Amino acid sequence: MAENINVKPSTPCLPLPSCGSSSSTLSPVSISESSLMMEHSPHPTQKLMKAQTVGYGATTSSRKNELEAVQGHGAQLTIRHSSDAVMVGRRFSNYSEINASAYGQLNQLRDGINRGLDGYSSNLNALLVFVPLGILAGLFGLPDFYVFVFNFLGMVPLAMLLGKATEDIAEHTNETLGALVNVTFGNAVELILSISALRAGRMTLIQDTIAGSVLSNLLLVLGSAFFFGGLRYREQMVLPAVSEANADLLSFAVFGFSIPALFAMALPNDEKKGATEEKMSLVTSVCLLLMYAMYLTFQLYTHAELYQGIDQEVDEEAGVGEVSSRDETVASLPMAFGILVGMVVLVALCSEFLVSAIDGFSERVGLGQKFIAVVLLPVVGNAVEHMSAILVARHNKIDLSIGIACGSSVQIALFAAPLLVVISWLFGSEHLTLNFALFETVCIGFSVFVVNATLRDSRSNWLEGAVLVMCYVILAAAFYFME
Repeated sequence: MAENINVKPSTPCLPLPSCGSSSSTLSPVSISESSLMMEHSPHPTQKLMKAQTVGYGATTSSRKNELEAVQGHGAQLTIRHSSDAVMVGRRFSNYSEINASAYGQLNQLRDGINRGLDGYSSNLNALLVFVPLGILAGLFGLPDFYVFVFNFLGMVPLAMLLGKATEDIAEHTNETLGALVNVTFGNAVELILSISALRAGRMTLIQDTIAGSVLSNLLLVLGSAFFFGGLRYREQMVLPAVSEANADLLSFAVFGFSIPALFAMALPNDEKKGATEEKMSLVTSVCLLLMYAMYLTFQLYTHAELYQGIDQEVDEEAGVGEVSSRDETVASLPMAFGILVGMVVLVALCSEFLVSAIDGFSERVGLGQKFIAVVLLPVVGNAVEHMSAILVARHNKIDLSIGIACGSSVQIALFAAPLLVVISWLFGSEHLTLNFALFETVCIGFSVFVVNATLRDSRSNWLEGAVLVMCYVILAAAFYFME
């Protein structure tokens, strides 16, 4: 068949493989691995045909059939040297193909983003409309009532999104780095809100908010989990390691909060009392931070096997992927990091306006500032924990509920509060202390005592949950009538 092919004199020629051979090496000149440009010209208008190659110098059987068909029609076939061939990209016959290709790529991008954002969908996202309203209300100087309400409602979904982004980032890291991320951003809303109050010099507001967060997690969140979980299950078993570790750490937190208060009461009333009290709080804060670091080491390394039961809990009635956030869709690391940064910025803006509007809101609605700080503000950071703890308890994962409620209290008492004290020494002229008011200190001590009493038998029921919730109602009423 090679005799039927007319090769142009000006073009270096290559011998074609014979029809009887399956493959043949084309030499002495190579053909480009990407494409083989041929001119098939039965008419004056020539067509360009692309032949795909399997390997260097080899053609597929289908391509051999094409060559035979072209030769059978007596067409002229020109094979050009690979150095003369011009590599071209995909050719579009018209703009509709270009639009279709671009549309397909956009659909792929959109589907990827939607899959990454699946875990961030929630009914609470409807409250995101209050985020721009709250920021604009603060910028344009609207009455404090609207500034407080808008920013308060807007921070609830922001806290949920920030917590989910933190979990997704931790999923992309190892166990140690993931724990550090959770420690840093696990109570980011409380930290940012407290830092805003620290900048405004509202030390009492910070102390009340910390005390309120601890009380809310211990009594309201944990009590609700016990109560609603107990309505579905007669009794729910708790891992001994979980109850013992949380009891020890909560008792140590009460010790760390009580000693600075008692120390301040024991000091003589002189000009050195304030400075001495601040130094004592700083030393206590460093000890609390070291204790929390040792707790992480205990949980992640030295006694990690004691906590494996929490991760291995599977409820057959609940099904896979229905309870734990670890079974949800995890966003990519860049997307999760971008959401985290955006949420931190928005929470910081809302916190600034929220703190500045507390006085006006308190006067407008007739609520005391202590009630707002102890009862209302912790709702912003604990709303997500509250719903998550109830949900997992309803699916018989009470260990996870205790980890959410007590773990958040431990983070606030052993990490957030002492960290704020250290920050006040590093960046502020006025120093924060752990000398809470006597009433708040006693309330925290009694709450820890009641929680430890409910955990002493390593099981829970709805009655124990009702006890914890009623204790919180009594304390909330006390703070309401205090001012």
